[in-house]
Amino acid sequence: MTNGNLGRGVWGWCLAACLSTAWAQGEAPPAARVPMVDVHTHFQAGGRQQNFAAALQTALSKMDELGIRQTVLMPPPLVHVAPNYYDIEHLRFAADQHPGRVAVMGGSSLNVMIHSTPAAEVTESVRARFRTRFQEIVSQGAVGIGEMGIHHVSIPAMGSQHAYESVPADHPLYLLLADLAAERGLPIDLHMDLVPETMPLPPTLRANPLNPDTLAENAEAFKRLLTHNPKARFVWSHVGFEPLLTRHPQRVRQWLQTYPNLFMSFRVNKGHPSPASALDPAGELKPAWQDLIRAFPDRFMIGSDAFYEAGGVARGSGDPGQDTGLRWLRALVDALPPDLARAVGHENAKRVYRLP
Repeated sequence: MTNGNLGRGVWGWCLAACLSTAWAQGEAPPAARVPMVDVHTHFQAGGRQQNFAAALQTALSKMDELGIRQTVLMPPPLVHVAPNYYDIEHLRFAADQHPGRVAVMGGSSLNVMIHSTPAAEVTESVRARFRTRFQEIVSQGAVGIGEMGIHHVSIPAMGSQHAYESVPADHPLYLLLADLAAERGLPIDLHMDLVPETMPLPPTLRANPLNPDTLAENAEAFKRLLTHNPKARFVWSHVGFEPLLTRHPQRVRQWLQTYPNLFMSFRVNKGHPSPASALDPAGELKPAWQDLIRAFPDRFMIGSDAFYEAGGVARGSGDPGQDTGLRWLRALVDALPPDLARAVGHENAKRVYRLP
């Protein structure tokens, strides 16, 4: 057996052994673990801080259990003010109470402004309001801007009202956001389900009426956003487990080679045969993905997409009400070679988000 195959065999054994033993006994994986920074988490439901306080305790408990040293909380990419709306004002208490363990971001208000303003209607007055809101978010201690939504498909497992949203990545307000964030040195967290070319809606997504029958190509506008201001840094979330299965290793490699200001955060779950899934159906990291991490060790982070609530993890990269996505991420980091585990687990996040 070659060294590479040996490593992959050990990886698979470790993942299976750690998860089966730990999950069966209700325990965390072994203690000797690389610390992790989770750069993409949320609170479930609306802006009611008394509920968020309980959700914070859930988050801290899960962090202790899984060796997550720090988490970055952010609002989801909402497109209008609704009962589940919140922004950094509802999250900053968590960073105030637990500095060094919790950092916060803001941006749902900016996302609403972008999605409610057609590109042709972006006047100087609109730009001024956008700048003002950006400064308000920054003044409250944001370590980044997000989660911002460019293209977000509606997923049946999340319910029939799970949002569908789409706006051109080169919308004037997105270009302005790139300039503002670059000036402040803040990364922008992006949700963008990639459509390399116009395609029919995948059958797995047809149960939700909010999705269109045809998905329009969106890659070219995204390229224009990435090149608009090379000093702007973008974290493209949810690589490794996504509904359209379009970010396979070869395509990810091309994006990372072309755009040095682009980073990606892993969201994983027990795998899928598609090359776009980082884990295979047995739960092992696919060789092409480990090779890709090795080729770009400074460009990947972990971002679970966990939605914390008082009773546990409401949803994320796993079954609703379960923390399986967090555990698969823990196992992924544990199984990487030490240098890559440190980079993906926490070093890249600390550098990109300028965390203590």
